[in-house]
Amino acid sequence: MRERPDSPRPRRKALSALLGALGLAAMLLAGCAHGPLGEPAFAAGTQQALSARASVDSWRDDNIYFVLTDRFFDGDRANDMNVDKQNPNAYHGGDFQGVIDKLDYLKNLGVTAIWVTPINDNIDGAFVGKYWAFHGYWIKDFTKVDEHLGTEEKFRELVRDAHAKGIKVLLDIVVNHAGYGAPIATNPQTSGWFHHNGNITNWDDQHQLEYNDIDGLPDFNTENPQVIQYMEQTWAGWIQRTGVDGFRIDTVKHVPIAFWSVFNAYIHAHAPSGFFELGEVLNGDPDYLQPYLTQGGFNSLFDYPMYYTFDQVFAQGGSMRQLAARFAQDNKYPDASLLSPFLDNHDQPRFLTRAGGDERKLRLALACLYTMRGVPMLYYGTECGMQGGPDPDNRKDMAWGQDSALTQYVSTLLHLRTASEPLRRGRQLEMWQDDQVYGFARLDGKQEVDVLLNNADSAQTRQVPLRAESALPDGTVLVDQLSGDRFTVQHHQLAITLGPKQARVLAPATSRARTGRK
Repeated sequence: MRERPDSPRPRRKALSALLGALGLAAMLLAGCAHGPLGEPAFAAGTQQALSARASVDSWRDDNIYFVLTDRFFDGDRANDMNVDKQNPNAYHGGDFQGVIDKLDYLKNLGVTAIWVTPINDNIDGAFVGKYWAFHGYWIKDFTKVDEHLGTEEKFRELVRDAHAKGIKVLLDIVVNHAGYGAPIATNPQTSGWFHHNGNITNWDDQHQLEYNDIDGLPDFNTENPQVIQYMEQTWAGWIQRTGVDGFRIDTVKHVPIAFWSVFNAYIHAHAPSGFFELGEVLNGDPDYLQPYLTQGGFNSLFDYPMYYTFDQVFAQGGSMRQLAARFAQDNKYPDASLLSPFLDNHDQPRFLTRAGGDERKLRLALACLYTMRGVPMLYYGTECGMQGGPDPDNRKDMAWGQDSALTQYVSTLLHLRTASEPLRRGRQLEMWQDDQVYGFARLDGKQEVDVLLNNADSAQTRQVPLRAESALPDGTVLVDQLSGDRFTVQHHQLAITLGPKQARVLAPATSRARTGRK
Protein backbone atom coordinates (compact mmCIF):
# COMPACT_ATOMS: atom_id res chain seq x y z
CA MET A 1 0.00 0.00 0.00
CA ARG A 2 1.15 3.55 -0.69
CA GLU A 3 2.53 5.31 2.37
CA ARG A 4 4.07 8.68 2.98
CA PRO A 5 7.88 9.11 2.89
CA ASP A 6 10.24 7.66 5.48
CA SER A 7 9.75 8.27 9.15
CA PRO A 8 12.62 8.07 11.72
CA ARG A 9 12.10 5.88 14.01
CA PRO A 10 -5.91 -9.31 31.23
CA ARG A 11 -6.60 -12.85 29.69
CA ARG A 12 -8.84 -12.93 26.65
CA LYS A 13 -12.55 -13.55 27.00
CA ALA A 14 -14.68 -15.62 24.65
CA LEU A 15 -15.68 -13.65 21.57
CA SER A 16 -18.36 -15.91 20.13
CA ALA A 17 -21.31 -13.61 20.86
CA LEU A 18 -19.62 -10.55 19.43
CA LEU A 19 -18.26 -12.36 16.41
CA GLY A 20 -21.59 -14.02 15.79
CA ALA A 21 -23.20 -10.61 15.66
CA LEU A 22 -20.67 -9.63 13.05
CA GLY A 23 -21.19 -12.81 11.06
CA LEU A 24 -17.56 -13.84 11.64
CA ALA A 25 -17.81 -16.72 14.09
CA ALA A 26 -17.39 -19.37 11.42
CA MET A 27 -14.05 -17.82 10.56
CA LEU A 28 -12.50 -18.29 13.98
CA LEU A 29 -10.52 -21.36 14.93
CA ALA A 30 -10.66 -23.12 18.28
CA GLY A 31 -8.01 -23.18 21.00
CA CYS A 32 -6.08 -20.03 20.20
CA ALA A 33 -6.26 -17.88 23.33
CA HIS A 34 -3.06 -16.76 25.01
CA GLY A 35 -1.72 -14.08 27.31
CA PRO A 36 -1.69 -10.38 26.49
CA LEU A 37 1.12 -8.45 24.87
CA GLY A 38 4.24 -8.43 26.99
CA GLU A 39 3.77 -11.93 28.39
CA PRO A 40 5.68 -14.98 27.08
CA ALA A 41 3.24 -15.97 24.35
CA PHE A 42 2.65 -19.49 23.10
CA ALA A 43 5.02 -21.36 25.38
CA ALA A 44 3.91 -24.63 23.79
CA GLY A 45 4.44 -23.29 20.29
CA THR A 46 7.75 -21.54 20.81
CA GLN A 47 9.86 -24.42 19.55
CA GLN A 48 7.59 -24.74 16.50
CA ALA A 49 8.11 -21.07 15.77
CA LEU A 50 11.88 -21.34 16.13
CA SER A 51 11.92 -24.41 13.91
CA ALA A 52 9.92 -22.58 11.25
CA ARG A 53 12.34 -19.68 11.35
CA ALA A 54 15.26 -22.03 10.83
CA SER A 55 13.68 -23.69 7.82
CA VAL A 56 12.99 -20.42 5.98
CA ASP A 57 16.57 -20.87 4.82
CA SER A 58 15.16 -22.31 1.57
CA TRP A 59 13.89 -18.84 0.59
CA ARG A 60 17.50 -17.79 -0.10
CA ASP A 61 17.17 -19.75 -3.35
CA ASP A 62 14.06 -17.91 -4.57
CA ASN A 63 13.41 -15.26 -7.20
CA ILE A 64 10.25 -13.38 -6.16
CA TYR A 65 7.94 -11.76 -8.73
CA PHE A 66 5.31 -9.24 -7.63
CA VAL A 67 1.96 -9.56 -9.41
CA LEU A 68 -0.46 -6.65 -9.04
CA THR A 69 -3.30 -8.99 -9.90
CA ASP A 70 -5.80 -6.53 -11.39
CA ARG A 71 -3.19 -5.18 -13.81
CA PHE A 72 -1.51 -8.45 -14.81
CA PHE A 73 -3.81 -10.47 -17.08
CA ASP A 74 -7.59 -10.79 -17.51
CA GLY A 75 -8.26 -14.53 -17.64
CA ASP A 76 -11.98 -14.49 -16.83
CA ARG A 77 -14.22 -11.83 -18.38
CA ALA A 78 -17.16 -12.99 -16.26
CA ASN A 79 -15.82 -11.09 -13.23
CA ASP A 80 -15.09 -7.81 -15.08
CA MET A 81 -17.32 -5.61 -12.94
CA ASN A 82 -16.55 -1.87 -12.87
CA VAL A 83 -13.78 -2.37 -15.43
CA ASP A 84 -12.65 0.77 -17.22
CA LYS A 85 -9.20 0.33 -18.71
CA GLN A 86 -9.06 3.99 -19.71
CA ASN A 87 -9.33 5.05 -16.06
CA PRO A 88 -6.03 4.53 -14.19
CA ASN A 89 -7.90 4.41 -10.87
CA ALA A 90 -10.52 1.84 -11.90
CA TYR A 91 -10.51 -1.94 -12.17
CA HIS A 92 -8.80 -3.30 -15.29
CA GLY A 93 -9.94 -6.93 -15.10
CA GLY A 94 -6.88 -8.91 -13.97
CA ASP A 95 -7.77 -11.94 -11.86
CA PHE A 96 -6.66 -15.30 -10.44
CA GLN A 97 -7.37 -17.04 -13.73
CA GLY A 98 -5.09 -14.55 -15.43
CA VAL A 99 -2.23 -15.45 -13.10
CA ILE A 100 -2.91 -19.16 -13.67
CA ASP A 101 -2.81 -18.59 -17.43
CA LYS A 102 0.62 -16.95 -17.12
CA LEU A 103 2.32 -19.40 -14.76
CA ASP A 104 4.29 -20.94 -17.61
CA TYR A 105 5.53 -17.48 -18.59
CA LEU A 106 6.69 -16.89 -15.00
CA LYS A 107 8.35 -20.28 -14.75
CA ASN A 108 10.18 -19.76 -18.06
CA LEU A 109 11.28 -16.33 -16.88
CA GLY A 110 12.96 -17.99 -13.91
CA VAL A 111 10.49 -17.00 -11.19
CA THR A 112 10.29 -19.36 -8.20
CA ALA A 113 7.87 -17.39 -5.98
CA ILE A 114 5.06 -14.94 -6.67
CA TRP A 115 3.69 -12.26 -4.39
CA VAL A 116 0.07 -11.42 -5.18
CA THR A 117 -1.74 -8.32 -3.94
CA PRO A 118 -4.43 -8.83 -1.24
CA ILE A 119 -7.23 -11.17 -2.27
CA ASN A 120 -9.76 -10.10 0.38
CA ASP A 121 -13.14 -8.52 -0.41
CA ASN A 122 -12.61 -4.78 -0.79
CA ILE A 123 -14.98 -1.85 -0.46
CA ASP A 124 -17.55 -1.36 -3.21
CA GLY A 125 -17.85 1.83 -5.18
CA ALA A 126 -15.31 4.55 -5.75
CA PHE A 127 -13.85 6.39 -2.77
CA VAL A 128 -14.67 10.11 -3.09
CA GLY A 129 -16.17 9.17 -6.44
CA LYS A 130 -12.80 8.55 -8.05
CA TYR A 131 -10.59 5.88 -6.46
CA TRP A 132 -11.46 2.19 -6.75
CA ALA A 133 -9.95 -0.54 -4.59
CA PHE A 134 -8.42 -2.48 -7.50
CA HIS A 135 -5.14 -2.76 -5.55
CA GLY A 136 -6.74 -4.74 -2.69
CA TYR A 137 -5.65 -2.66 0.31
CA TRP A 138 -9.08 -1.28 1.32
CA ILE A 139 -10.55 -4.44 2.80
CA LYS A 140 -14.25 -4.67 3.58
CA ASP A 141 -14.40 -8.31 4.70
CA PHE A 142 -11.21 -10.06 5.82
CA THR A 143 -12.85 -13.49 5.56
CA LYS A 144 -13.93 -13.44 1.90
CA VAL A 145 -12.36 -13.16 -1.54
CA ASP A 146 -12.99 -10.10 -3.70
CA GLU A 147 -15.45 -10.84 -6.51
CA HIS A 148 -13.33 -9.00 -9.08
CA LEU A 149 -10.55 -11.57 -8.69
CA GLY A 150 -12.49 -14.83 -8.61
CA THR A 151 -13.46 -17.24 -5.86
CA GLU A 152 -11.62 -18.78 -2.95
CA GLU A 153 -11.58 -22.10 -4.80
CA LYS A 154 -10.03 -20.38 -7.82
CA PHE A 155 -7.31 -18.95 -5.58
CA ARG A 156 -6.65 -22.41 -4.15
CA GLU A 157 -6.37 -23.62 -7.75
CA LEU A 158 -3.80 -20.90 -8.41
CA VAL A 159 -1.76 -22.05 -5.41
CA ARG A 160 -1.99 -25.72 -6.43
CA ASP A 161 -1.00 -24.98 -10.03
CA ALA A 162 1.88 -22.77 -8.94
CA HIS A 163 3.16 -25.47 -6.60
CA ALA A 164 2.94 -28.02 -9.41
CA LYS A 165 5.35 -25.81 -11.38
CA GLY A 166 7.71 -25.33 -8.45
CA ILE A 167 6.52 -21.79 -7.68
CA LYS A 168 5.74 -20.61 -4.15
CA VAL A 169 2.97 -18.13 -3.37
CA LEU A 170 3.21 -15.15 -1.00
CA LEU A 171 -0.15 -13.73 0.07
CA ASP A 172 -0.27 -9.99 0.73
CA ILE A 173 -2.03 -9.29 4.03
CA VAL A 174 -3.17 -6.12 5.81
CA VAL A 175 -3.25 -5.86 9.60
CA ASN A 176 -2.96 -2.12 10.16
CA HIS A 177 -6.29 -0.92 8.80
CA ALA A 178 -9.65 -1.70 7.24
CA GLY A 179 -11.13 -0.11 4.13
CA TYR A 180 -13.06 3.14 4.08
CA GLY A 181 -16.50 2.56 5.59
CA ALA A 182 -15.91 -1.17 6.14
CA PRO A 183 -18.71 -2.77 8.24
CA ILE A 184 -16.22 -3.92 10.88
CA ALA A 185 -15.17 -0.29 11.36
CA THR A 186 -18.66 1.21 11.47
CA ASN A 187 -20.31 -1.40 13.72
CA PRO A 188 -20.74 0.07 17.26
CA GLN A 189 -19.95 -3.32 18.77
CA THR A 190 -16.42 -3.15 17.38
CA SER A 191 -15.75 0.53 17.98
CA GLY A 192 -13.06 -0.45 20.49
CA TRP A 193 -11.28 -2.42 17.79
CA PHE A 194 -10.07 0.83 16.26
CA HIS A 195 -8.07 3.89 17.22
CA HIS A 196 -9.95 7.16 16.98
CA ASN A 197 -7.07 9.63 16.88
CA GLY A 198 -7.53 11.22 13.46
CA ASN A 199 -5.07 11.22 10.60
CA ILE A 200 -1.31 11.18 10.82
CA THR A 201 -0.18 14.78 10.55
CA ASN A 202 3.47 14.41 11.57
CA TRP A 203 5.12 11.58 9.62
CA ASP A 204 8.23 11.89 11.79
CA ASP A 205 6.26 11.01 14.94
CA GLN A 206 6.43 7.26 15.57
CA HIS A 207 3.48 7.40 17.96
CA GLN A 208 1.29 8.95 15.27
CA LEU A 209 2.51 6.39 12.73
CA GLU A 210 1.28 3.60 14.97
CA TYR A 211 -1.86 5.07 16.54
CA ASN A 212 -3.35 7.39 13.92
CA ASP A 213 -5.05 6.81 10.57
CA ILE A 214 -3.34 6.76 7.18
CA ASP A 215 -5.40 9.20 5.12
CA GLY A 216 -8.64 8.28 6.88
CA LEU A 217 -8.32 4.49 6.74
CA PRO A 218 -9.75 3.00 9.99
CA ASP A 219 -6.71 2.09 12.11
CA PHE A 220 -6.97 -1.17 14.07
CA ASN A 221 -6.35 -0.99 17.82
CA THR A 222 -3.77 -3.77 17.83
CA GLU A 223 -3.33 -3.53 21.60
CA ASN A 224 -6.89 -4.83 22.03
CA PRO A 225 -6.75 -8.60 22.82
CA GLN A 226 -9.87 -9.13 20.71
CA VAL A 227 -8.18 -7.57 17.69
CA ILE A 228 -5.04 -9.62 18.26
CA GLN A 229 -7.04 -12.84 18.34
CA TYR A 230 -9.09 -11.80 15.32
CA MET A 231 -5.97 -11.14 13.26
CA GLU A 232 -4.21 -14.29 14.37
CA GLN A 233 -7.13 -16.57 13.62
CA THR A 234 -8.18 -14.83 10.42
CA TRP A 235 -4.78 -15.05 8.77
CA ALA A 236 -3.97 -18.52 10.14
CA GLY A 237 -7.27 -19.60 8.59
CA TRP A 238 -6.18 -18.37 5.16
CA ILE A 239 -2.97 -20.39 5.45
CA GLN A 240 -4.84 -23.54 6.35
CA ARG A 241 -7.48 -23.14 3.64
CA THR A 242 -5.25 -22.09 0.75
CA GLY A 243 -1.81 -23.58 1.36
CA VAL A 244 0.11 -20.35 0.69
CA ASP A 245 3.83 -20.42 1.48
CA GLY A 246 4.20 -17.07 3.16
CA PHE A 247 2.86 -13.59 3.83
CA ARG A 248 3.94 -10.25 2.45
CA ILE A 249 2.79 -7.98 5.27
CA ASP A 250 1.70 -4.42 4.50
CA THR A 251 2.32 -1.16 6.45
CA VAL A 252 4.43 -2.83 9.15
CA LYS A 253 5.82 0.39 10.64
CA HIS A 254 2.26 1.54 11.40
CA VAL A 255 1.73 -1.25 13.95
CA PRO A 256 3.66 -1.49 17.26
CA ILE A 257 6.49 -4.02 17.35
CA ALA A 258 4.94 -5.57 20.48
CA PHE A 259 2.02 -6.75 18.33
CA TRP A 260 4.29 -8.19 15.65
CA SER A 261 6.31 -10.26 18.12
CA VAL A 262 3.13 -12.01 19.26
CA PHE A 263 1.41 -12.23 15.87
CA ASN A 264 4.45 -13.60 14.03
CA ALA A 265 5.10 -16.20 16.74
CA TYR A 266 1.48 -17.32 16.47
CA ILE A 267 1.59 -17.58 12.69
CA HIS A 268 4.78 -19.65 12.74
CA ALA A 269 3.30 -21.92 15.40
CA HIS A 270 0.22 -22.52 13.21
CA ALA A 271 1.82 -22.60 9.76
CA PRO A 272 3.83 -25.27 7.93
CA SER A 273 7.57 -25.39 8.41
CA GLY A 274 9.33 -22.80 6.27
CA PHE A 275 6.45 -20.33 6.18
CA PHE A 276 7.97 -16.97 5.24
CA GLU A 277 6.95 -13.62 6.71
CA LEU A 278 8.22 -10.72 4.60
CA GLY A 279 7.40 -7.29 5.95
CA GLU A 280 7.17 -3.85 4.37
CA VAL A 281 8.85 -1.20 6.53
CA LEU A 282 9.06 1.87 4.32
CA ASN A 283 12.19 3.51 5.70
CA GLY A 284 15.69 3.96 4.35
CA ASP A 285 17.57 3.60 7.64
CA PRO A 286 18.91 0.14 8.59
CA ASP A 287 18.78 1.12 12.27
CA TYR A 288 15.05 1.74 11.90
CA LEU A 289 14.48 -1.64 10.22
CA GLN A 290 16.56 -3.71 12.60
CA PRO A 291 14.12 -3.97 15.58
CA TYR A 292 11.38 -5.37 13.34
CA LEU A 293 13.70 -8.30 12.65
CA THR A 294 15.21 -8.76 16.11
CA GLN A 295 12.11 -7.99 18.20
CA GLY A 296 9.21 -8.18 15.76
CA GLY A 297 9.92 -11.70 14.60
CA PHE A 298 9.92 -11.07 10.83
CA ASN A 299 11.93 -13.50 8.73
CA SER A 300 12.68 -10.77 6.22
CA LEU A 301 11.95 -7.19 5.26
CA PHE A 302 12.07 -5.46 1.91
CA ASP A 303 15.47 -3.81 1.65
CA TYR A 304 14.29 -0.22 1.44
CA PRO A 305 17.70 1.21 2.39
CA MET A 306 19.18 -0.58 -0.63
CA TYR A 307 16.25 0.59 -2.80
CA TYR A 308 17.16 4.21 -2.14
CA THR A 309 20.82 3.47 -2.83
CA PHE A 310 19.95 1.74 -6.12
CA ASP A 311 18.04 4.85 -7.11
CA GLN A 312 20.85 7.23 -6.17
CA VAL A 313 23.64 5.15 -7.72
CA PHE A 314 22.17 3.42 -10.77
CA ALA A 315 19.16 5.54 -11.74
CA GLN A 316 20.69 8.93 -10.88
CA GLY A 317 24.31 8.13 -11.73
CA GLY A 318 25.81 8.55 -8.26
CA SER A 319 29.12 7.26 -6.99
CA MET A 320 29.59 3.52 -6.59
CA ARG A 321 31.11 4.30 -3.21
CA GLN A 322 27.52 4.87 -2.04
CA LEU A 323 26.76 1.25 -2.93
CA ALA A 324 29.86 0.14 -1.04
CA ALA A 325 28.81 2.18 2.00
CA ARG A 326 25.37 0.61 1.96
CA PHE A 327 26.75 -2.93 1.85
CA ALA A 328 29.06 -1.99 4.72
CA GLN A 329 25.94 -1.61 6.88
CA ASP A 330 24.87 -5.24 6.42
CA ASN A 331 26.16 -6.01 9.90
CA LYS A 332 23.24 -4.03 11.31
CA TYR A 333 20.87 -6.86 10.34
CA PRO A 334 20.61 -10.31 11.93
CA ASP A 335 21.02 -11.80 8.44
CA ALA A 336 21.22 -9.46 5.45
CA SER A 337 21.14 -12.44 3.08
CA LEU A 338 17.42 -12.89 3.86
CA LEU A 339 16.46 -9.29 3.09
CA SER A 340 14.54 -8.75 -0.15
CA PRO A 341 16.14 -6.08 -2.38
CA PHE A 342 14.17 -4.55 -5.27
CA LEU A 343 14.33 -1.78 -7.88
CA ASP A 344 10.70 -0.64 -7.93
CA ASN A 345 7.21 -1.55 -6.74
CA HIS A 346 3.61 -0.32 -6.74
CA ASP A 347 4.39 2.42 -4.21
CA GLN A 348 7.43 3.86 -5.98
CA PRO A 349 8.03 5.26 -9.48
CA ARG A 350 9.32 2.66 -11.89
CA PHE A 351 13.09 2.44 -12.06
CA LEU A 352 13.28 3.04 -15.81
CA THR A 353 11.41 6.32 -15.44
CA ARG A 354 13.70 7.41 -12.61
CA ALA A 355 16.62 6.48 -14.89
CA GLY A 356 15.36 8.77 -17.67
CA GLY A 357 14.44 5.82 -19.88
CA ASP A 358 18.07 4.64 -20.10
CA GLU A 359 17.80 0.85 -20.41
CA ARG A 360 21.55 0.46 -19.85
CA LYS A 361 21.04 1.73 -16.30
CA LEU A 362 18.21 -0.75 -15.75
CA ARG A 363 20.27 -3.67 -17.03
CA LEU A 364 23.19 -2.75 -14.78
CA ALA A 365 20.94 -2.42 -11.73
CA LEU A 366 19.27 -5.74 -12.52
CA ALA A 367 22.66 -7.42 -12.79
CA CYS A 368 23.49 -6.14 -9.31
CA LEU A 369 20.10 -7.20 -7.96
CA TYR A 370 20.48 -10.81 -9.13
CA THR A 371 24.10 -11.31 -8.12
CA MET A 372 24.14 -9.60 -4.69
CA ARG A 373 23.09 -11.04 -1.34
CA GLY A 374 19.39 -11.26 -0.54
CA VAL A 375 16.15 -12.64 -1.99
CA PRO A 376 15.51 -10.45 -5.05
CA MET A 377 12.05 -9.16 -5.93
CA LEU A 378 11.00 -8.14 -9.46
CA TYR A 379 7.97 -5.91 -10.02
CA TYR A 380 5.67 -7.03 -12.84
CA GLY A 381 6.58 -5.39 -16.14
CA THR A 382 10.10 -4.33 -15.20
CA GLU A 383 11.28 -7.16 -17.45
CA CYS A 384 9.29 -5.57 -20.30
CA GLY A 385 10.76 -2.10 -19.88
CA MET A 386 7.62 -0.59 -18.38
CA GLN A 387 7.84 3.02 -17.25
CA GLY A 388 5.68 5.01 -14.86
CA GLY A 389 5.80 7.81 -12.34
CA PRO A 390 4.02 7.89 -8.97
CA ASP A 391 0.78 5.96 -8.35
CA PRO A 392 -1.26 5.27 -10.44
CA ASP A 393 1.21 5.70 -13.30
CA ASN A 394 3.38 2.91 -11.86
CA ARG A 395 0.38 0.53 -11.90
CA LYS A 396 -0.37 0.32 -15.61
CA ASP A 397 -1.51 -2.86 -17.34
CA MET A 398 1.22 -5.41 -17.97
CA ALA A 399 2.99 -4.61 -21.26
CA TRP A 400 3.17 -8.14 -22.64
CA GLY A 401 5.95 -8.54 -25.23
CA GLN A 402 6.96 -4.87 -25.17
CA ASP A 403 10.74 -5.47 -25.01
CA SER A 404 11.59 -9.10 -25.74
CA ALA A 405 15.36 -8.49 -25.66
CA LEU A 406 15.13 -7.04 -22.15
CA THR A 407 12.84 -9.88 -21.06
CA GLN A 408 15.42 -12.40 -22.28
CA TYR A 409 18.18 -10.56 -20.42
CA VAL A 410 16.15 -10.67 -17.20
CA SER A 411 15.44 -14.36 -17.73
CA THR A 412 19.16 -15.00 -18.17
CA LEU A 413 19.86 -13.31 -14.84
CA LEU A 414 17.16 -15.24 -12.97
CA HIS A 415 18.27 -18.60 -14.37
CA LEU A 416 21.90 -17.75 -13.74
CA ARG A 417 21.18 -17.05 -10.08
CA THR A 418 19.17 -20.26 -9.74
CA ALA A 419 21.98 -22.32 -11.27
CA SER A 420 24.76 -20.77 -9.19
CA GLU A 421 25.20 -21.80 -5.57
CA PRO A 422 27.57 -18.89 -4.86
CA LEU A 423 25.08 -16.31 -6.18
CA ARG A 424 22.27 -17.72 -4.05
CA ARG A 425 24.11 -18.61 -0.86
CA GLY A 426 27.72 -17.48 -1.01
CA ARG A 427 29.35 -14.97 1.29
CA GLN A 428 29.59 -11.54 -0.30
CA LEU A 429 33.03 -9.93 0.00
CA GLU A 430 34.04 -6.64 -1.56
CA MET A 431 36.79 -6.80 -4.22
CA TRP A 432 36.93 -3.22 -5.49
CA GLN A 433 35.38 0.20 -5.05
CA ASP A 434 35.86 3.61 -6.62
CA ASP A 435 33.45 6.21 -7.98
CA GLN A 436 32.81 4.36 -11.24
CA VAL A 437 33.41 0.66 -10.53
CA TYR A 438 32.31 -1.68 -7.78
CA GLY A 439 33.17 -5.36 -7.48
CA PHE A 440 32.41 -8.21 -5.11
CA ALA A 441 33.03 -11.93 -4.82
CA ARG A 442 30.39 -14.50 -3.91
CA LEU A 443 32.13 -17.42 -2.20
CA ASP A 444 30.56 -20.75 -1.29
CA GLY A 445 33.23 -23.18 -0.16
CA LYS A 446 35.66 -23.41 -3.05
CA GLN A 447 33.07 -22.18 -5.54
CA GLU A 448 33.34 -18.54 -6.57
CA VAL A 449 31.60 -16.00 -8.78
CA ASP A 450 33.11 -12.52 -9.17
CA VAL A 451 30.90 -9.55 -10.09
CA LEU A 452 32.16 -6.24 -11.48
CA LEU A 453 29.87 -3.29 -12.27
CA ASN A 454 30.77 -0.18 -14.25
CA ASN A 455 28.43 2.75 -13.59
CA ALA A 456 30.31 5.15 -15.86
CA ASP A 457 29.25 6.30 -19.32
CA SER A 458 32.68 5.35 -20.63
CA ALA A 459 34.71 2.12 -20.68
CA GLN A 460 36.79 1.42 -17.59
CA THR A 461 39.83 -0.83 -17.11
CA ARG A 462 40.94 -2.08 -13.71
CA GLN A 463 43.50 -4.46 -12.25
CA VAL A 464 41.36 -6.10 -9.59
CA PRO A 465 42.95 -8.29 -6.89
CA LEU A 466 41.11 -11.44 -5.93
CA ARG A 467 40.11 -11.79 -2.30
CA ALA A 468 42.58 -13.44 0.04
CA GLU A 469 39.81 -16.00 0.66
CA SER A 470 39.68 -16.92 -3.04
CA ALA A 471 40.81 -20.42 -3.96
CA LEU A 472 41.17 -19.64 -7.68
CA PRO A 473 44.73 -20.46 -8.82
CA ASP A 474 46.64 -18.47 -11.40
CA GLY A 475 45.74 -19.62 -14.88
CA THR A 476 42.05 -20.07 -14.05
CA VAL A 477 39.89 -18.97 -16.97
CA LEU A 478 36.83 -17.00 -15.92
CA VAL A 479 33.90 -16.63 -18.30
CA ASP A 480 31.57 -13.65 -18.24
CA GLN A 481 28.15 -15.28 -17.97
CA LEU A 482 26.48 -12.34 -19.74
CA SER A 483 28.78 -11.87 -22.74
CA GLY A 484 30.88 -15.04 -23.03
CA ASP A 485 34.12 -13.01 -22.79
CA ARG A 486 37.00 -14.83 -21.09
CA PHE A 487 39.57 -13.60 -18.59
CA THR A 488 42.54 -15.34 -16.96
CA VAL A 489 43.66 -15.04 -13.34
CA GLN A 490 47.27 -13.86 -13.19
CA HIS A 491 49.22 -13.03 -10.03
CA HIS A 492 45.97 -13.47 -8.07
CA GLN A 493 44.48 -10.58 -10.04
CA LEU A 494 42.08 -9.87 -12.89
CA ALA A 495 42.92 -7.39 -15.63
CA ILE A 496 39.48 -6.43 -16.82
CA THR A 497 37.79 -3.88 -19.06
CA LEU A 498 34.13 -3.02 -18.70
CA GLY A 499 32.12 -1.14 -21.30
CA PRO A 500 29.85 1.78 -20.41
CA LYS A 501 27.18 0.70 -17.87
CA GLN A 502 28.38 -2.90 -18.19
CA ALA A 503 28.19 -5.72 -15.67
CA ARG A 504 30.44 -8.75 -15.75
CA VAL A 505 29.54 -11.92 -13.86
CA LEU A 506 32.65 -14.10 -13.89
CA ALA A 507 32.67 -17.83 -13.14
CA PRO A 508 35.32 -20.49 -13.83
CA ALA A 509 34.98 -21.97 -17.31
CA THR A 510 34.03 -25.35 -15.83
CA SER A 511 31.44 -23.86 -13.46
CA ARG A 512 27.87 -25.08 -13.71
CA ALA A 513 26.84 -21.41 -13.47
CA ARG A 514 27.21 -21.35 -17.25
CA THR A 515 24.07 -23.45 -17.49
CA GLY A 516 22.14 -20.43 -16.27
CA ARG A 517 21.56 -19.26 -19.86
CA LYS A 518 18.32 -20.90 -21.07
